Amino acid sequence: MFQELLMNHDNLQFAHDRPIARQQDDRLDRADFAQRLAWAVSSWKNQESLVISLTGSWGSGKSSIKNMTLEQLASIQGCQVIEFNPWQWAGQDKLSSAFFEEISRAVQRQDSSKDDKQLAKVLRRYEQRLNAGVSVLSHTAKWAPILLGSAVMTTALGSIAQGTTAQVTIWTLSAASWLGSIAPWLKQGAEWCLKKANILDQQAKDNEMTLQQIRAELQQLLSKRQQPLLIVLDDLDRLSTEQLKDMFQLVKAHMDFANVVFLLLFQRDTVEQGLARAGFDGADYLEKIIQVPFSVPAISTNQLEEILLSRLNDILASEPQLQQRFDKAYWGQVFQRGMRPFFGNLRHVYRYASTLAFHCRLLRGTEVAEINAVDLFALECLRIFAPETYAAMPRYKILLTGSEPYARQDEAQRNRIIEVIDQLVKLAPEVHQPATRQLLQEMFPTLDWVFTRTQHDQPIQLRWLIDSRVCCEEVFDRYFELSIPTQELPNSLLHEFARRITEPEDFASLLCTFEDHRQAGILQRLLGLVDEFPLDQSPAVVQSLLRAGEQVGRRMSHTHWSPREQVVRLLRLFLKRHAQESTRSQLVVEAFHAVPSLPVADQLLAADYALRRRGDIGMFDDAGLEQLKNLYLGTVRQVASADPDAFLGDEDLSSYLTDLNRYGTGGDEGRGWVEQHVNSPSRFLQFARGFTSFQSSYTGGNTTYTAYISPSTLEYMMGLSRCAEWVERLESMGLGDDDSETLALVKDALSRHAQSEATIQE
Repeated sequence: MFQELLMNHDNLQFAHDRPIARQQDDRLDRADFAQRLAWAVSSWKNQESLVISLTGSWGSGKSSIKNMTLEQLASIQGCQVIEFNPWQWAGQDKLSSAFFEEISRAVQRQDSSKDDKQLAKVLRRYEQRLNAGVSVLSHTAKWAPILLGSAVMTTALGSIAQGTTAQVTIWTLSAASWLGSIAPWLKQGAEWCLKKANILDQQAKDNEMTLQQIRAELQQLLSKRQQPLLIVLDDLDRLSTEQLKDMFQLVKAHMDFANVVFLLLFQRDTVEQGLARAGFDGADYLEKIIQVPFSVPAISTNQLEEILLSRLNDILASEPQLQQRFDKAYWGQVFQRGMRPFFGNLRHVYRYASTLAFHCRLLRGTEVAEINAVDLFALECLRIFAPETYAAMPRYKILLTGSEPYARQDEAQRNRIIEVIDQLVKLAPEVHQPATRQLLQEMFPTLDWVFTRTQHDQPIQLRWLIDSRVCCEEVFDRYFELSIPTQELPNSLLHEFARRITEPEDFASLLCTFEDHRQAGILQRLLGLVDEFPLDQSPAVVQSLLRAGEQVGRRMSHTHWSPREQVVRLLRLFLKRHAQESTRSQLVVEAFHAVPSLPVADQLLAADYALRRRGDIGMFDDAGLEQLKNLYLGTVRQVASADPDAFLGDEDLSSYLTDLNRYGTGGDEGRGWVEQHVNSPSRFLQFARGFTSFQSSYTGGNTTYTAYISPSTLEYMMGLSRCAEWVERLESMGLGDDDSETLALVKDALSRHAQSEATIQE
């Protein structure tokens, strides 16, 4: 699936959560606020600084407002702007140095006037005095090895020389050696010393000025400016405790600079907590520094929802499979009751929409959606905003989908489910817990009996399944595996069957490409699509189901209907869409003429007669039922007489012979056929195999099937004495393994009957 996604080169258009840079991109009507802030900054003219704060939570739009403010200032040339992001400087010891260095560079780069060049120079001088401590010795470190090496050599030779002449000789050699070793460095050293001398000379002059004198010179230069200097400090809430303390102390120490405006952007509670860790009263400390506190304007619910819904509409527009079956009524309930509280700012919307678009693309299917779009939208909310809840949900799949075997809807089960829901809710962030609880209840109507004591009938449950609701066990996993598990039936396949339902041969052929258990699963899922079968093509639909009933498997399990039984259920459900019993009868009779499906007709007749025996209303009218019965019997007789051996080998032999007895003349037509045609050892063995049944036993995790033949059935169809005669004849014959097993089953049936008779007599 993922490879297919890559091969399609679909443009997912992930939404970035970067702040906007221009007023024309403003969708929250904040441009006016930014313009007024720009006007306030540009009009500042004072002998002291102005400290403005713009506070707001993460993702509230602080940086977007800042960018629009700076855009406005640039358009009116209202002031010189210097942006400094202290978070980008890793070491707290660099903040002060970096702060003034960045300001001096910006001043010199942005304005080449004489005053501003001088201002930049004085700012650098001020920074150097504040951060004094850089030693000239660091520049001489590279000379130390040479000097040290010469001294060591001199000392070593001197320690072993004896006598005055030797000592003089050694010192002479040492001096020559030392001078020779440094000869290549003399020129560079001389140049460096000259340069350093000039620097030291200038520094000596500068050092004659006190720090206060340098500040006075800065104040004088700043006072001359016609426009204020705006220093923007963003991301203050990302700083460590020490960095935060140093940054605010830096601002506080320079609040007397003229024509300087500080604009500080941060999340207030985070900064207050950081200052508290540094030993300050955070709120009180900020109040002493910040003169004009602003908060990011609140986003109206309508504005935010408009942007969110616009994003969702874009996603649906690019996913026609999701759009086709989008349930607006269900969406309204889920959004209003559960999803709405999760979205507090634009960043929430953008994060959600980006990942939602990706997951929609993964699960969109080839022709129809493989998931329910509303459920996916809701689950994506949990995945983004309550990830621990989302991650825990698969552990409770059986409970959430109401598919726990043998579970009773009693008070103990109710309390158990409430406990699980409470656990899932507590995993969500506290602010999202009420909405999380509501979403869980909306997505899982299987739990309505717990919370609202509401029960849902089978048609509604089938609708959930066909709509691929997450509350259905069959589709639950795909929402969390973000793919269609290989053992599941994709919706695209089911809709392919629904599309072929008016083409009998194609429908049956496609169905028979699957194994029996898959056939049963497909037919079970198609029950939910019956309402979409075309009524105006009802004859073709009925023929397709009759043809399928002839060809699909007939074996059932403890927990599932056989494929053939599922076909009959599907047919009966479709026929009920026609209100008149006579219409149903006519449809089946006409279809049977075209597709004489004996297995399906057998079950239709059995079901209708059973309803009538209980006093219920049957599927067909009296005349139609009689007509169908006669058609069925006539076809059985024709098949039985045309090729007795083939008839004896039919898997449904026992049903057909029983029906000949039940519906035929005299009540023993089937037995009469047996007496006439079971006239050889091979045919007797075929007859016996046709009445072989299986019983299952489950022990130690394994299911065992045991074959048997009912003595009463043999008596009903042939007579036990006649069977005994055939057994006697066959015992004297050489038989193959299969025939020997069949003979053993007949003998076992006769033996059990004899034992039963003996017990009764006793």
